[in-house]
Amino acid sequence: MTLTVFALLPFLFLADCGCGEHAAPREDAPAEVQAEEREAGDQSPQISQEGSPSQKAIEAALHAGKPVFLNFHSNQCIPCIEMEKVIEEVRPEYEGRVAFVVVDVYDPAEMPLCDYFQVRVIPTNFFIRADGSVADAYEGLLRAPELRSKLDGLLAGQG
Repeated sequence: MTLTVFALLPFLFLADCGCGEHAAPREDAPAEVQAEEREAGDQSPQISQEGSPSQKAIEAALHAGKPVFLNFHSNQCIPCIEMEKVIEEVRPEYEGRVAFVVVDVYDPAEMPLCDYFQVRVIPTNFFIRADGSVADAYEGLLRAPELRSKLDGLLAGQG
């Protein structure tokens, strides 16, 4: 009996990941995040005075006029690891045009950024326009063709 429970533990954690076939686009989060940004009077994420490494990377990209692909993940989440492979496959095609920022949700320095974007499921991906507004968000694993399509839309100003 105990062996069965321990054997199921990885599946229980993966179910919380939001990864897999049941994952769907986050339709509510972009509007919420955009509304919060408008209320703050600044479209770029402002989390803290000092800022985490990821926040600094986002701010640098936006300052340079680049859109950002923001991925929240964990090195202990199987779908997150698969998403990382997809990112590494696609990244060279967008080098210099899109900034790729990967955030480890278990890094204490990144917690304010996770809270700001209301990340509750991993992997979670945000597509941020060069003006700092969130164009789209997606919970779960994106395959390479889907990621390319969303990045192309982001670059075309449609995302």
